[in-house]
Amino acid sequence: LSDQSRNVLAKLDAPLQMTVFAQDTGFQQYRDRLKEFEYGSKQVKTDYIDPEKKPALAREYQIQQLGTIMLQYKGRTERITSDSEQDLTNGIIKVVTGQQKKVYFTQGHGEKDTTATARDGYGTIAAALKAENYTVDKVVIAQTGAVPDDASVVVVAGPRTDLFTPEIDALKKYLQKSGKLLLLLDPPDLGKTDVPLTNVIALAHEWGMDVSGDVIVDASGMGRLFGAGPGVVVAASCPAHPITERFSILTAFPLARPVTVVSGGVNGHTAQAIVESSPKSWAEHDLKSLGAGEVSLDTAKGDKAGPISVAAAVSATSTPAAGPDAKAEGPKPETRVVVFGDSDFPTDSALGIQGNRDL
Repeated sequence: LSDQSRNVLAKLDAPLQMTVFAQDTGFQQYRDRLKEFEYGSKQVKTDYIDPEKKPALAREYQIQQLGTIMLQYKGRTERITSDSEQDLTNGIIKVVTGQQKKVYFTQGHGEKDTTATARDGYGTIAAALKAENYTVDKVVIAQTGAVPDDASVVVVAGPRTDLFTPEIDALKKYLQKSGKLLLLLDPPDLGKTDVPLTNVIALAHEWGMDVSGDVIVDASGMGRLFGAGPGVVVAASCPAHPITERFSILTAFPLARPVTVVSGGVNGHTAQAIVESSPKSWAEHDLKSLGAGEVSLDTAKGDKAGPISVAAAVSATSTPAAGPDAKAEGPKPETRVVVFGDSDFPTDSALGIQGNRDL
């Protein structure tokens, strides 16, 4: 089983019943798959029923077709019609949580489009999120005035113009309520006058991360593996962090800006780098020279030698107002903010690169 499946099974704290409804001649196919889940947790119990021999039972459990696997956990029921590991694990997540997590992508500032299937679209990654039991939607915070209450994660992916102050205020209120925010911020267009993302960058700073106006140059030559030049940043290893735990696959960022951790933190928020470029890279400060194809490390002109942080993350325990239902025990809700210096790595054109989809 994959790490994700093992992690899901390890968190089961009550019996999980998995019942297969299929012809008895096909039971062995399902046994071969489900025994891996039984090995993964003592909480997993399995049963096999032939609906043609026990039609009343099939009707009682609302089984509509052969090959249905019914999952039961703490009084909740979920039915799936696939025995693939991914579909089984997603079904377990859904029956355990009792709900699907919802990811909102902001719109209104030229962000990436989750319905687009062009090279710079997010159509494929949106489909992958849905396959992982997430629902995906868009939100124009300038119109709604607030982040929707059912948001599990808010993603600001590649805005071309800055967010308005009321939109930033709405994101701040969301973060105060254990919100999860992912900022994917591209570097300025080379040789062009770009509108600075002043408000968005200030929000990242409040959480202990500085987003630079430089561009990372990777002179390691690893970009040639993908037919690319030094503008493509290739990360072969990641600093230790729960997000990148056991993650050791190459990732590539078509054009990235540095996201550095503020030394000592900000407002009690101390971030950690989670992705870094190679030691043979640097942060190029002179964007005009870079746009002209002149690439050389010159620290006297403001360049910074690598490795350079491409992404950073921070978490903080939330302190919601106490109420009659407040619990003194158990894990405390957390706010999490992750910032990447690139929004192109999850696009349809870049998902063929190892690691980009998983990251």
